[in-house]
Amino acid sequence: MNLLIFLFGFFGADHGLYVSVTNVKYAGNDTWEVSCRLFNTDLEDAIRDFSGESVSLRTDGDIKKSEALVASYIKAKMHFITRQGNELALKWVNGSAENDTVWSYFIVEGASIDVIENALLVELFSDQENVVAIERDGEKRYLRFNAGVKRLQLE
Repeated sequence: MNLLIFLFGFFGADHGLYVSVTNVKYAGNDTWEVSCRLFNTDLEDAIRDFSGESVSLRTDGDIKKSEALVASYIKAKMHFITRQGNELALKWVNGSAENDTVWSYFIVEGASIDVIENALLVELFSDQENVVAIERDGEKRYLRFNAGVKRLQLE
């Protein structure tokens, strides 16, 4: 995981590496904190293709102006599902710009997450990799999604 963080800092706008990192942490009281990190240029392209609107996501102010579009795209591509098949709603908290990346923050309310779907950016890049780190009660687990694996059941 440290390698992914290093690579995020190393590659610029023409990064050649297609990866997102999402952290999902149980905060107690049936609430999960979700943070998602994407390259800004990739997210800009995805939003344009998804909504037909061009956005710039270079500063915190840009993200604030475009938060509805950012949230809509991520909500359409990432899903948290219970064992009973109920989808848990992603609720936008805020977003921020950091170097060439965008952080998006959400909360999810529910006692447990049993299935995760993550198809972020796979419509743009055939070699897109989406890493999800899930943490609950001091235990951390990593999941890897891509164009061929968009849905995983937690055990």
